[in-house]
Amino acid sequence: MKPLDVAILTDTHYYSKKNWVDGDPYAFPAAREQLYRRGSEEIIRYVFDSLCEEGQPEIILISGDLTNNGENTSHEEMRELLRSLKARGKRVYVTTATHDYRGEGVSYGFDKNNRKVDVPAFQREDLRAFYQEFGRSEAVSVHEATMSYAVDLTPEYRLLALNDDKGYDHAGFTDECFDWIAAQIADAKEKGMYVFAMTHHPVLSPSPLYRLIASGDLLENGEARAKQFADLGVCCMLTGHSHIHNTSCIRSEKGNAFYDVSTSALVGFPPYYRRLRFEPDDGRIDVSTVCIDAVPGLDTDGLSLPEFTKKQFLGTVGDVLRSAEQDYETFIRLADGFSLREEKARKLRWIIRPAAKTVNHLTFGKIWRLSGSKRCGVTKREIALIKDKPVVPFVLDMAANLYRGDAALDKRCVEYRVACGFFRLCDTLSKPFSAKLRGAGIDSVSEMLLPLVHKDGLPDANYVIRFEN
Repeated sequence: MKPLDVAILTDTHYYSKKNWVDGDPYAFPAAREQLYRRGSEEIIRYVFDSLCEEGQPEIILISGDLTNNGENTSHEEMRELLRSLKARGKRVYVTTATHDYRGEGVSYGFDKNNRKVDVPAFQREDLRAFYQEFGRSEAVSVHEATMSYAVDLTPEYRLLALNDDKGYDHAGFTDECFDWIAAQIADAKEKGMYVFAMTHHPVLSPSPLYRLIASGDLLENGEARAKQFADLGVCCMLTGHSHIHNTSCIRSEKGNAFYDVSTSALVGFPPYYRRLRFEPDDGRIDVSTVCIDAVPGLDTDGLSLPEFTKKQFLGTVGDVLRSAEQDYETFIRLADGFSLREEKARKLRWIIRPAAKTVNHLTFGKIWRLSGSKRCGVTKREIALIKDKPVVPFVLDMAANLYRGDAALDKRCVEYRVACGFFRLCDTLSKPFSAKLRGAGIDSVSEMLLPLVHKDGLPDANYVIRFEN
């Protein structure tokens, strides 16, 4: 079986500047978030041009949230960009997701006073014909209710392009839809084909913290579905939505592995996409990450694009921390940009507000005294070197690590050991709330936060998946 090379992009969130009218929505701090919609057109054009250079994969996959919020103008311009890829010899396969339509057919733009105004948007059924030429027109089978499709990329490879945004109250697959999925896998396996899949929402949580704050954004019954896929012979699912660059793995009771390869938002922090090479005869998938360092003509204040988007993003995180302590209603509004919905934010006020107040005034010296030298494993002489160092920048780096993955702070450094001591203290203090944590799938505070400081195990950016399916 010949190797297959593909590029996977997700969460392009294209936002047409025609929706700005005379306004500039990014004049407001609240609009600074993990996405950089202002530069979405420039970033996407640059990446598409790069993918047309020599040596790039012929097959381009995009797994949903093509537009900001389904604006007609955004869809029209995004489709032209996709057509430009096809015109240059690329084979393009897309799925759509929840940001690609509005139930009422109305999204928002901005007038000359930077006030939101209504603009027309797609409804879900409008997407069916509009993106037909990017996958479904080549499909060997289509699941009409969800607009999912199976397509043979070559006589040896089948892609399942799955829309998970219809059929449940949350993202997921009905049993009827999964029966269709299983039939497509069985048909491909009978023909000796290798099968992999893409969908929008994460099947497995990309982080224990994400499981706590955004469980509703995960594929419903994700772990059970992952094991079903593994036992059917599909070990790799390409996902997005969380904007987190991560790889997670689970094994079924039969010992079959399933990998959820989640890619960050192309127009956010970090500005990444992936390349994959499937080599079934060698039982491996080579996964690599491409970082968009610079986009000609895009004003990034003299910074690289990753540095610029990080600055935009972390500026908002600082705002979130301050408002969580001082103005919780503002915090609720800002936190939506981090997948923390209003209802969940209000329920978690009992832990978020005191935690933010504590964090905003902490230094490493205070943490060390609070946690105890024995719990931290740090001497008085060692802590003297960083005792006045504020903790908030460290917390902001943890937030950045959540999205870019591969956190790798040296375990020998004083900051790491103090942080571990504090997490252990939090484990002790949170025991009265352990039932709530377990209900969210979290065993301890340490389990939730340590991967944001140093992640052991499977890397997130560049690695090899080994499989036996």
